[in-house]
Amino acid sequence: MTSLPSSAATVPRRGLLLATLFAAQVGGSTGLAVLVTGSVVFSLGLAPVFTLATDLIVGSAPPERAGAASAISETASELGGALGIAILGVIGTAVYRGHVAGAIPSGAATASRDTLGGAVAAAGQLPNDLGAALLSAARDAFSQGLHVVAAISAGVAIGSAVVAAVMLRGAPSSDLAETEPGVAEPAAATLA
Repeated sequence: MTSLPSSAATVPRRGLLLATLFAAQVGGSTGLAVLVTGSVVFSLGLAPVFTLATDLIVGSAPPERAGAASAISETASELGGALGIAILGVIGTAVYRGHVAGAIPSGAATASRDTLGGAVAAAGQLPNDLGAALLSAARDAFSQGLHVVAAISAGVAIGSAVVAAVMLRGAPSSDLAETEPGVAEPAAATLA
């Protein structure tokens, strides 16, 4: 089991912070580049975390159980990712629907309330003023949903970091100076 150097620990923290800042800048009038950049930074920030977590899980299992530990780790990661996407997607959709509901003209209610793509399609079929108003309201509602989901994600990430720090506080670290099992200690005991 390896310990994480303090300089390497700051890379995921900075990446997550930068990604959250990028997500906070996404608005109805900003481009897709901000969202893509934030997602890339977020992914680069989480890559070392996933690698270290898998190393910690597999390294703490006995060698004959390493395969099972790896499988459980991967299954938990996939399940957690799927549940996270589902829960955050439901929250984002609820925020979108709540914010766009008052700005929908009567003819575009169903399609506009379901998705941003539906709102864009419905706005194209409305007169210019109504279409532009619907499109603006839908984009703002989508941005609001994205902001809420980003804030919840940041809160969960910070909470997880605190829990991990507290739980791993007493865990032994692996140093190069530690001796391997079965290797005799230096001859300091023979001096007496």
